[in-house]
Amino acid sequence: MTMEDLVKQVEENVGLLILVFFVFAMGLALVEFSWELYKKKINRWRIGEMWASISVFIPAQLTEKAATALFIWTFFLVDGVIPWSIPVNWWTTILAILFVDFIYYWEHRWEHEIRFLWTYHSIHHSSPIYNYTTALRVSFIDNFVTWVFYLPAILVGFHPVVVLIAIVFILTYQFWIHTELIGKLGWYEWIFNSPSHHRVHHGSDDLYLDKNYGALLIIWDRLFGTFQDEEHKPTYGLTKQINTINPVKVHFVEYVNMFKDVVKARSWKEAMGYLFKKPGWVPKASDEN
Repeated sequence: MTMEDLVKQVEENVGLLILVFFVFAMGLALVEFSWELYKKKINRWRIGEMWASISVFIPAQLTEKAATALFIWTFFLVDGVIPWSIPVNWWTTILAILFVDFIYYWEHRWEHEIRFLWTYHSIHHSSPIYNYTTALRVSFIDNFVTWVFYLPAILVGFHPVVVLIAIVFILTYQFWIHTELIGKLGWYEWIFNSPSHHRVHHGSDDLYLDKNYGALLIIWDRLFGTFQDEEHKPTYGLTKQINTINPVKVHFVEYVNMFKDVVKARSWKEAMGYLFKKPGWVPKASDEN
């Protein structure tokens, strides 16, 4: 298959792919909602949290086209500069998916380990419930930042269209794992991410903090020491719950908290610590100004 054929197929089928995903996602959400009704889990508080996730998702969608344009423009700009390229075929496309998944692991891990990245990613973790609406609770700022992490995939020679396909595939995969409806999946979970693994990731319990960063594959967590099996039902949300369903507050509460910490810093060293060290970092009493 030539690059022209691949690009043409993507362009011709992108609308269909979006429709298929929408129908699939709505189907899963309806099944899950019916299950929660049956289990009598639906109440005013839960509906409020679900609406908070959906309302946060709206500005993310409104800015998605601009963010996608940034992705595409930058990827093709860099691709036009480097003098090498990886041939495009089904095997190299699979290789690109694996490489992008590896990048995602580190992107995701750094979003948990670097405070100023955590400011936008924490939004996704701020829901004290876990269902398919939680998958929608993402920051619009995320759209304008994450493209930087995937530039290495272009630099090694993967075609921008192939990299974009890999990113979309991996992000789409993650939707179905945001549920309590599906239990453990046996051998599948040795290799791939699953609802059970991702429930752990959304847990605020000490045992579950900063675990299971993988998107498609869980093997990266097994290799780099961040894997944790689901031993009990997680306590979802942040270690310090934000206790609000106001979409503006949900979006910016962590930015406000970080700003307050930076302002109260006694030195540039402390200010940089509040920005670049892990969330929750505080200077030691013995630190010099």
